[in-house]
Amino acid sequence: MVLYGGIDRLLLSASPRRYMLLEVCVTPSRRVILPPFTGKVVKSLFVKANSVLENIFSKPLILEIGNVKVYVPKPIRVTPLYVRSSNGSTRFLWKRDLGGSKLFLREGQEACFLVGFEEQLEEEVFKGIMGLDNVELFDTKWSVSQVKVVYNYKLPSSEHDVRLDNVTGIRLVFKSPVKLVDPWVKSRYGRFLPLAGVVFSYNIGELLRLWRRNTDYWTIVGLVSAVLRETYRVLETAKVITYVYDGKKLPGLGGYVTYKVDVELLNNIQGLKYLVENILAHARIMGVGSSRAIGLGHVEIRLLYSPS
Repeated sequence: MVLYGGIDRLLLSASPRRYMLLEVCVTPSRRVILPPFTGKVVKSLFVKANSVLENIFSKPLILEIGNVKVYVPKPIRVTPLYVRSSNGSTRFLWKRDLGGSKLFLREGQEACFLVGFEEQLEEEVFKGIMGLDNVELFDTKWSVSQVKVVYNYKLPSSEHDVRLDNVTGIRLVFKSPVKLVDPWVKSRYGRFLPLAGVVFSYNIGELLRLWRRNTDYWTIVGLVSAVLRETYRVLETAKVITYVYDGKKLPGLGGYVTYKVDVELLNNIQGLKYLVENILAHARIMGVGSSRAIGLGHVEIRLLYSPS
């Protein structure tokens, strides 16, 4: 098992890389009808603004490790469009069912999205943002109204502000539908029980560069599930929801999960606290699960402290 010293070994072998999360806001030049899942709008805007990003969004990245072809997660992710109400709350634009009223934006109405990416894509992403002005898509021209850096730090490292000192729980809110990755076998069948190791399995593999499913990877998945324990209300708060993409009604996870932190385990295994903090920081920027490049897997992480 990967225990005392083993986590440190894995962290040392994972050279830190810079990750960035940006908020980009855009406005249409006239009233525009949107597709049922507006992550498609964001992806299409980027591809039209910078054609270099098309392959990055659309084609799988394959590496050959020890004569074995390994699929590597895309180094970019986006959220669906969202709009802000007068009280500052946000509403993500995607439909749960076929039919019904269409999604739209009014002329000049501001909508925003988040884009997270690794350091090697920084130049191309910023070229895409600069190229968004006057891009024509869905029968309207778009313009950028503002760009803001939300997060910008290296991982794994201590640059971020996720600290589990005195934290007793973590609430993970699914802001867009989540499609979980199966950490044990590559399968077309989804996973729908939000055990922490399953929810963060993509982040574990990406952060530690454990792209091949092996003993090290599975041990870390198990440790994360052991240290972040779902509460008895998990089946009440996390639900299977649906979303519409390319004319199909598809299942995903919605709602939220509260995990209790096993503080004793967290502090007794060397390197585990540092690793979990970095996994959470990675999920804030890059999302969780699969299909993040089309807008799935956006989460909000809230740290919970004891009343004392």
